[in-house]
Amino acid sequence: MRDMFLSLASSAYALVDRTPRLTVLTLHRVHPTAEIRPRHVERCFRYLASRFHVTRPSELDAATHHRRVALVTIDDGHVDAYRHIFPIARASGVPIALCVPTDFFLRGAWLWFDKIAWAKQQARAGTRIRVDGVDLLAGDPTGFESLVVRLKRDPPPRRDEVIAEMFARLAVAPPPSPPDEYRSLTADEMKEMLRSGLVELVGHTASHTIATVLPDADLRRELKESKAELEAFSGRPLAAFCYPNGGRGDFSPATSAAVREMGYALAFTSIEGTNHLRRAEPFTLRRVHVHPRQAVVEKLCSGLGDVQNRIAGRVVGDA
Repeated sequence: MRDMFLSLASSAYALVDRTPRLTVLTLHRVHPTAEIRPRHVERCFRYLASRFHVTRPSELDAATHHRRVALVTIDDGHVDAYRHIFPIARASGVPIALCVPTDFFLRGAWLWFDKIAWAKQQARAGTRIRVDGVDLLAGDPTGFESLVVRLKRDPPPRRDEVIAEMFARLAVAPPPSPPDEYRSLTADEMKEMLRSGLVELVGHTASHTIATVLPDADLRRELKESKAELEAFSGRPLAAFCYPNGGRGDFSPATSAAVREMGYALAFTSIEGTNHLRRAEPFTLRRVHVHPRQAVVEKLCSGLGDVQNRIAGRVVGDA
């Protein structure tokens, strides 16, 4: 009953609200046992296709005469995108934009936070260790999740050092390349998706390090090299960039200027909300995260969630 009321309220708000609205729906991991499952994606795509003009980042300028425009972004480029999201996009005709860190996709490197997730699975029962001030207990995800949060804003050398210490104390060693559960899309999978005409690539740095954590020279190198590599792979220019993590403090006027100087036209944050289609700052676009409850997705996509957040005086980020 609560979700039915929320869905009706969102539909009513969408009818009376005349704001030209850009909604960017975003996904991370999707598989049959995850919090977000293919059926959730299917419902979301069906909703977007019925209520919005869904387009690609490179075609956004041409879509601004519509009152309601949507983009779909998928962060990180795990194989989930090919197995569980692309078939739904193809069936529904909804285009998707893949935010791809190039060390992960092109060089088969682990995403650093996936290493911690894998370690959590491999820790022997009863093992208890302390790493970087965080207590880790096998079978309890809390400490491992706290370690990820703690390391997000550390520079890569120190982050890698702490992760190496974690593995040594757990007495487990990760394989050189991520196993299937954690692997990136392969080149062939990505090429198939690009050939469909529904998929566009988005820059996401090389190492998936928060932009404000990287020294300026390192940030510019990662922006430049990752953009050039993805453009060479796809044969198409990249229009958009996605800030790793993307919450408050993860981007700044300086990092946005660097993104602009690399030739990008827009950039996505992880701050929750929709955007005024014609007046939003293009390098700090807000996004809506898929939720297991479809009524919540409808509330956020319609703009009703923005009203709710303003009333509550809160801004949501760090996704």
